[in-house]
Amino acid sequence: MANLTNTQLMVLSQAAQHEDGAAIVPERMGAAAKRKNSEALVVHKLMREILTKPGMPIWRNAEDGRSISLVILKAGRDLVSAKSEAFHTDPGFLVTNQSLAAPHGDSAATKAVAQPRSGSKLARVIALLSKDAGASLKALAEATGWLPHTTRAALTGLRKRGFEIGRVKDDRLGAVYRLASEAKVTTAA
Repeated sequence: MANLTNTQLMVLSQAAQHEDGAAIVPERMGAAAKRKNSEALVVHKLMREILTKPGMPIWRNAEDGRSISLVILKAGRDLVSAKSEAFHTDPGFLVTNQSLAAPHGDSAATKAVAQPRSGSKLARVIALLSKDAGASLKALAEATGWLPHTTRAALTGLRKRGFEIGRVKDDRLGAVYRLASEAKVTTAA
């Protein structure tokens, strides 16, 4: 299987969700990053470049000025499907948390929270967020060795996994992030 970056997986995943299979350029992706990511996806035969058809998003412009779209191939769809299936079916990946309240106050319902591997950088982030004081973006970045934008992306990923992360403004530290009190129970498991 191809070793793909998170960006390449994101491009594949969002292209698989569109009827025409065309990828949309992620926000803030520069020309060099577009070229590098599309080349990797084309080399691995997961996507291909085609001349843009009406209504399709443009991935890049060719040297001759024509618009090029990046579309997903069957192998790319299969990879996205396999990754998605592994995420949802790995029994060690999801932990059911009985204490998280469901919408409208129905406390009998459960909410699954996807736990990271123990000892991973995400596990360190969760440990810092679980503290009563929370953690600043700078503290999270220092603990993981990530850049600030990567750290913010990790927080977004944790939210997508089901963690409730609050953000408060601190005059000294700036933004301070912490897990909502209900979500702290999941990290102790």
